[in-house]
This record gives sequence, C-alpha cells and structure tokens, in this order.
Amino acid sequence: MSEAVLLKQIPSPGLIRSLIELDQAVLDALPMGLYACDADGCIIRVNRRAEELWGRRPRLHDPGQRFCGAFRVEKLSGEVISPETLPVARALRTGESFGGLEARMQNPDGRRWVSQAWIEPLRGDDGGIVGAVNCFQDITWEFEQRAAVARQQQTFDLAMVASDMGTWRYTLADDICVYDDNAQRLYGLSEARFLHDEAGVKEKFHPDDMELIWSRVAKALDPQGDGRYEVEYRVKQPDGRWRWLSAWGLVEFEGEGSDRKPVAIAGASRDLTERKGAEELQRLLINELNHRVKNTLATVQSVASQTLRTATDVEAARRAIDARIHSLADAHDLLTGQNWSGADLREVVARAAAPFAGARFELSGPAVQLSPRQAMALSMALHELATNAAKYGALSSPEGRVEVSWRLDDRGLAFNWREIGGPAVQAPTRRGFGSRLLEQGLARELGGAARLTYAPDGVICEITTRLESD
Repeated sequence: MSEAVLLKQIPSPGLIRSLIELDQAVLDALPMGLYACDADGCIIRVNRRAEELWGRRPRLHDPGQRFCGAFRVEKLSGEVISPETLPVARALRTGESFGGLEARMQNPDGRRWVSQAWIEPLRGDDGGIVGAVNCFQDITWEFEQRAAVARQQQTFDLAMVASDMGTWRYTLADDICVYDDNAQRLYGLSEARFLHDEAGVKEKFHPDDMELIWSRVAKALDPQGDGRYEVEYRVKQPDGRWRWLSAWGLVEFEGEGSDRKPVAIAGASRDLTERKGAEELQRLLINELNHRVKNTLATVQSVASQTLRTATDVEAARRAIDARIHSLADAHDLLTGQNWSGADLREVVARAAAPFAGARFELSGPAVQLSPRQAMALSMALHELATNAAKYGALSSPEGRVEVSWRLDDRGLAFNWREIGGPAVQAPTRRGFGSRLLEQGLARELGGAARLTYAPDGVICEITTRLESD
C-alpha cells in the first residue's frame, strides 16, 4: 500500500488536486517519494523523500527534465529506459494507471537501488489529462530478499542433484517405506522401515496435508500417467514440531499395456522449513504493512474529505487539513520509534499537548500501553480537543488549564479531559468535523464510548475503552 493507492481511492479529481496542493511540509512528511508532472511531463511538485531517493533536487517546470527526476532509470535486466518511454510518459499519453512497477535507479553519486512505483494520471474537470502523479519507494532490501530466496531454492535443487540429500523407497505390496540415514533425520524417524498405511500416515503427516498427499500418490500410480510424484507437506518431529519437506520420485511399473501395474515409488526429500518460514514471514510483513498503511491513508482521505465538505473558507480548510495530518504524522513517528508495538498513553497525551502550551496541561494516571490503532485514534481526538481549547476554551485565556487524567478499572480504560479557568462555554450551534470525530469516529475506532459535554465552566470529554493488544 502507498500514497498511490490513496489516490486510487479518492472519489474526485478535485480532492486529488487538494491533496497534491497541500502544504509542502505535509508532503515532506510522507514516507514515500512523490512528485507530480504537468501534461507536458515537466515536474511541478516534489517532496523531500523523492529528492533523498534520487540523490538530487530536480529542476521544476524545466522541459529539459521531464517525466522523472532520477539520474538514470533501468529495467531490472539492466537496459536503460529513456524518459520518453517511462510509464509516467505513457500515463500522460494514454491515461493508463500503473501499480507496483519495479525498476533499477542510479543516482549521481553512483548509488544503485530498486524502486517500486504507483502512477496515476490526473484529469481536469472536463476529463482531459492534465498531469500525472508518481509515488515510489526504495524496495532494494525486499528485492534482494526475493533474489536470496530464489538463489536458496536453486541451491536446494542443485544440492539434490549433486549430493545424497535423503532417499526413500515405498513398496505398495507391504505399505513399507524404507528411508536412508539422511531421510530418517528429515522425517524424524528412529529406524529405516516405516509402515506407510493409513494409521502410520495420520500419525506422521500433518492432517491439513493428507488430502493433497493421497491425491498426488493416486495420480503418480495411474498406469496411464507418467509416474511422476511431487508434493510438499509437513512431518511431525520427535519433539512435536512440524518440518516442511518437499518429496518427489518416480513410480516403478511392471507389465505392459493393460497389465501395467505400479509396484513401488522411489524418490528423495529435502527440507523446506527455512524457505517456508521466510515466505510466511514475508507474507505476514507485507500483509501487516498493507493493513496499517491502508488504514492510515483511509484516515487521511477521511480527514481531507470531511474538512473540505464542511469548509466555508478554503484557506482555513487548508490549515485544518495540514494540522490534522501533522498530528497523524506525529503519532506515526511515535509508533515507528516503538516498532509499531504500541505507545505509552502518557507520551501520546504529552506529544498532542506540546504544540498547545504543554505546560498548562496537568497529566495524571498509571502507565498504560495502547495498541497502534488506539494510539492513532486518541492522538487525532486530542488534537481536536486541544485545537478547540486554544480557539474557544481554557487555553484561549492566560489562566486556563487542562486536566487530563485516566485510570484502569474492571471495564478497561477510563480517560477524562477537563478544561478549567477558561471563558464561559456555550454549546456550538452546529456539529463540525471535530465533534463528529470525537463522539462517533473515536468511539468506533476505540471500540468504546466517548461523551463530549459543553459544561459552562469548561469542556469535558469522557472516553472509555477496552485495552487491546496490537
């Protein structure tokens, strides 16, 4: 998931342009490179991460540097890609979108890295193409890991051909499979002979793999087939662990024509546990990254959409979007510093209060670890409360202060925001984005309840939620 996916999800060209036209500091806070071209391919916007990845600052509005600011772009095979044939140029010509494109980049200082890009054309109100946006990231590490996995697989295959990795022979007449020493180690056996009947197979092989095993055996034993047997499965080790193995072999037949009958399967096995573990870890990491980035970008989209929908002043709307996304980015920084394992509640509150005369906040409560989802939701809510307090509430007067307290009980976390010493409070005549975020969005995200009270002596916000793990 990337900023490009966000652009795909945005419903209108106007909102796309609103995001592209955000304050430069907001664009610079994005973790991926982003730049925009006009209809002629001239670069008109670029963020700091793009310049860091390229190793140089591109020339804006310069017809001599079109479609991309990189020093050199190559296919993964090493063939140089000219600017006119880049996917961005194609998007401008045809209106096509591109996702997950990979290419090798070279910087002016000679550094080479692998880029993954998402490209979207931008259309005007009349539907014509007015430009394109390219979001990209450095995936060199991931690319090298994939190459390492491929090399490892090749090493396994060559090792099977060149050395004795573990052989076996299964005879159908007695259901006995005989394993050599290496195969016994792989299968966790204490002797060479193993009764390969239904009971023995159920005891040794993983239940989820049984149907696949028997179907592959039946296919290999078909007298009309080629007799080849190949399957991947898990076998139980003496300590109860499961080891992934790949097994392959050839069926031995007797007789000819209609009398042709299978009598045995001879083959070999190798250990796939490390490769399977790497594949599973990579899948989990990618899924988790996609999930978190998708949620974050959906939040950005919602903030922009809701703010623009209720805005009466374009400049005020821009400032509000900037501030809210800065708050979101700050929460991201906090979670990134903790490897997205969660965040301490006191630090979440302190960070949210810092831009709003943090010394006038009184914090009290025990140590509480929030999940990433709860930390993000509470950070956004605290930003809205503090912004409102600075404009109209306790923080708008010199004597005002805010008490923030929390406690744990058998229902979970009880969090309280109370403004003291500010001007007299009057309930607003209409509900803005902040109120809806606090009373509806926050309750939904936290899986609890949020109540906002406009008491005459100060705004009160009470939040209750169950604590959750990441």
